[in-house]
Amino acid sequence: MGLWRLTSSPLMQSTKTQVSAHFHSNTSGLGGRALSALRMFGLLTVLLGALEVRGQTLPAYDIKPTVTASMGEVGGKYFGQTPDPARIRHYYIAAEPVQWDFMPIGSDPVCGMTPLPDVVAWHMVRKARYFQYTDATFTQRVPQPPRLGILGPVLRGVVGEYLEITFLNRTALPLSMHPHGVKYDKDSEGSYHGNNNQLKLLQSRANDDRPTQGLGAAIGPNGRFDYVWYLDEESGPLPSEPSSKGWLYHSHVAGEGEINLGLAGCIIVTDSKRARPDGTPNDVDREMPALFMIFNESQTDPEAKERLEAAGGGQSISNLISSMATPGGKKLSAAELKEEGERHAINGFIYGNLPGLEMNEGERVRWYLFGLGSESDLHTPHWHGLRVLDEGVRRTDTVELLPGSMKVADMVSDNPGHWLFHCHVDEHMNNGMFALVTVYPKGKPGASLLPANAFLGFPPPSATNIQAKASHGAPAN
Repeated sequence: MGLWRLTSSPLMQSTKTQVSAHFHSNTSGLGGRALSALRMFGLLTVLLGALEVRGQTLPAYDIKPTVTASMGEVGGKYFGQTPDPARIRHYYIAAEPVQWDFMPIGSDPVCGMTPLPDVVAWHMVRKARYFQYTDATFTQRVPQPPRLGILGPVLRGVVGEYLEITFLNRTALPLSMHPHGVKYDKDSEGSYHGNNNQLKLLQSRANDDRPTQGLGAAIGPNGRFDYVWYLDEESGPLPSEPSSKGWLYHSHVAGEGEINLGLAGCIIVTDSKRARPDGTPNDVDREMPALFMIFNESQTDPEAKERLEAAGGGQSISNLISSMATPGGKKLSAAELKEEGERHAINGFIYGNLPGLEMNEGERVRWYLFGLGSESDLHTPHWHGLRVLDEGVRRTDTVELLPGSMKVADMVSDNPGHWLFHCHVDEHMNNGMFALVTVYPKGKPGASLLPANAFLGFPPPSATNIQAKASHGAPAN
């Protein structure tokens, strides 16, 4: 066991100095909890050794892909071995350019607030998203519940299983899929660390055989790669924790900019001792996702994002930035430009436009809460009229999130009505970081009880899922 020394300076306690440390391919023990990201405030000191590295972030379009279309489909191994097919859940995921609308209703239907003029003018932009398909032909998409918003498909399994993801990159940028919390080898890390010359320099200085990029580090346009991730015991919850855990996954080639493009999703790992036959947690009736993140439409590399516009549609990022930079002929400062481009979103929606946060009175609802973004992304999700059990240890109606945070909050929906769900940071709330939660009363038509609607990442109806559907004993509404 290695000892990690992580310190935070008490002289720098502010939201501008928040820090989260993420461990690739390892979970860390802290206070009896397994986690892959530690949240701290202030100055972070991580003692990893004597070697100091000063790298340089490379634009995505300057990175040489580790997998190209001409290589065909590669990967599919776990530390050089093919996993037992009986223990594999196989997903087919494509990254594709899309036209994304932060505010499809065009107004605020919840609080009646008037969005800022720049938000009204520029709420439809070009993004990239992960989509799930039924098989390797990548012709038929798997339906996704509206409440996931911009989030990619939910990948789920039970402790002891493998997730195999056939990834197809349909964008013009090198991309990847990098998971948190699960176990993987170097090829399935899905993370590009810098150019090979930098890594060779590290090797010569450190006199070690530090590996270069894994094969799945940067998948080029039209390239395919099979990632294999193992849901080992440390991927799942401790006996004292809720019966399932939520982990993030996202592209990790050219820094955090790809997350800002919309390339993020989640993994749900259920304790095998507390799972139904279909893999869902047996003490939960419904699942809800919530990613709190400020998307910044003014600080994305313009050339990289312009490449997503080949398919057409959406507001050009260069036009968007130039329009915001000189409103009415007045040139904005960098800080003003950043503020103009910020979209304070829950699952990619702003000003109450997120649909589908619906449940029935008395249901056991599990919320998977996530935080991503920059130093401004300190969030405090708060429910009106409802309470949650935070990570199984604390009753509250407000949970704290930092970039890279992943939390589970359990709720009994005991209070029928329409309730506000929002970030309690004033600036974030005022800029549209809120949604509506609806609890339908007993005895009246309400949220669908079908597992495909109640649970995230649940397979679409098919002959192989009849038994899973029956195991919940849930009638259709």
